[in-house]
Amino acid sequence: MINKIIACFFFLVFTVTLCHVFADENSAWSPEMYEEYDYKTFAELDAANTRIDMANIDYPLLHAAVFYETNRQRVLNKLSMMKHSPALEKSAKGHSDDMASRNFFSHTSKVKGKETLKKRLALVGVENCTCGENIANSFGIEYQAGKGIYTPEQNGGYFSYKYKGDPIENHTYLGLAKSVLKQWMKSPGHKKNILNPKYTFLGTGAAHYLNKQFFGMDYFYFTQNFADIKGPDVEE
Repeated sequence: MINKIIACFFFLVFTVTLCHVFADENSAWSPEMYEEYDYKTFAELDAANTRIDMANIDYPLLHAAVFYETNRQRVLNKLSMMKHSPALEKSAKGHSDDMASRNFFSHTSKVKGKETLKKRLALVGVENCTCGENIANSFGIEYQAGKGIYTPEQNGGYFSYKYKGDPIENHTYLGLAKSVLKQWMKSPGHKKNILNPKYTFLGTGAAHYLNKQFFGMDYFYFTQNFADIKGPDVEE
C-alpha cells in the first residue's frame, strides 16, 4: 500500500539547493515594459501565461507578474497603482537569493551588512524613506497545501494526487503570482503593506530552490520591497 504524503506548512525553513542564477539576457520582459503595460494588459501576454520551465526561469517576467498582481489588488481596494523601482527590485531579488543560498526564511538576513531592510536598501541607494517588506515561501507547482500526494519516488518521477495519475503541473508565471498574492492577502501584516497608501514604489524578487525535506519539490522564495521613493536607476 503506497502511503500518501502530506505537505509541510508553507512557512517552515527548509534545507535548500539554489538552482538558478538571476539572468535576463533571454527574458521576455525588460524594465522599459513597465511603462507600456498595466495589470490588465500584462495578463493578456502569452509569456505571462506560459508554464514555468524550472530549468530556465525567466525571473524578470516572474517579478513583473508579482508586481502587476500586487497592483491588481491595489485597484480592487480602490488604491492607486504602485510604480516599478529597479533599485527595490534589485534589493528584493538579493534577499530572496540570500534566503535560498543561506538556508533561512526571515526579514533578518544572515549576510553581513544586509541584516536589516534599511541596510539592504541603502546598498542600492534607497535611503531616508518610508519602506516595508513582504516575504513568502511558495510551491512552484500547482499543489494544494495539505492535500495528500504521491511522490516522484513512488510515482515514476513526478508528483500527482493519484497513483501514477496526471502530473501536478508547474505554475504559469501569472498563476504563481496570483498564488503568492493570495497567500499575502490572507495575512494581516502582509496585506497591510500591499495596501499601504504611503508606498508608491515596488520591486519584487524571487529565487527558486529544491525542498530537500519534501522530495525535491520546486519552491520559490519571494520578497517585495516597498518605499515612498523610487531610488536610483540600477542594473537589475
